[in-house]
Amino acid sequence: MVKIAVLGCGLMGVKIAGEMAYHGHRVKMYDSNINQLNSVYERIEEDKRHLRREGLMSHRNFIGQVLCMSLLEETVNDADFIFEAVVDDLKVKQDIFERVSHCCTSNAIIASNTLNLDMSQIVERTAYKERTLGLRFLFPVYYIPEVEITPGKHTSAEVIEKVRILLEKMGKTLFFRSGGEPLILSEEQREARKLARIQQIKNQSGLGYFFESAIPALGHRGNFAPPQDDDTASYVMEGTDRDCAICMDHTRDCLLCPCHHMVTCQDCARLLLNRRDSCPICRKEITEVIKVYHS
Repeated sequence: MVKIAVLGCGLMGVKIAGEMAYHGHRVKMYDSNINQLNSVYERIEEDKRHLRREGLMSHRNFIGQVLCMSLLEETVNDADFIFEAVVDDLKVKQDIFERVSHCCTSNAIIASNTLNLDMSQIVERTAYKERTLGLRFLFPVYYIPEVEITPGKHTSAEVIEKVRILLEKMGKTLFFRSGGEPLILSEEQREARKLARIQQIKNQSGLGYFFESAIPALGHRGNFAPPQDDDTASYVMEGTDRDCAICMDHTRDCLLCPCHHMVTCQDCARLLLNRRDSCPICRKEITEVIKVYHS
């Protein structure tokens, strides 16, 4: 499981977060707009319903975690990869990159989903510029395999390789921009990719999936769908991660009421309650914290 942070809960931010969760990663999301943050759960649920109707999901639920955080520092404090997907405004992105670079781990990779801005300008005030790069997911994210990479002049080869490995395991393909204009897929190109994804899922559900372990795979492992989960699976899989989603130091040992999600330790839950924050998973108001004793 890779720990992902997504900054910005607009259209692309939610799609990127959903794609990461679909492939089993734990995702923390942040937005300064509380209304956007509070709508994340409903929008991802709608995406799931749409993907199932279109035949674009090979299993019932996403198998990773999606957590909504109200503080930027708590969102990025333990992330391996940080994807910025806020409005394409240079000053806004510069401020976020500078702030994030000082409160994330020293080896976290910070990527911008910018469409047209210059990465060298975005990271102008960023610490450790070698771990930054542009990484633009093509829309619609769930079934478009291409991801445009724009390394900055300081981006290290090691960072590019780590990103490649992460995305290839998800069935994605990196490509470098050709010319000065970003690649925008036409409706026909998007439809062709959707049909190819549907066919891939059908093949995996039939003989192609049965023989997966019997014959060498022609593609990388990311081309295969995540394992089937059961009907009780949700955003938080039981036993997947027992560490508190806030501090990452203590064990999850309490229920947030009335939603009954167990995602934090008691100290952090009390902190959320005192500052009138919402549940990191469903964004419901927290009215009570119940201590849970593990046997």
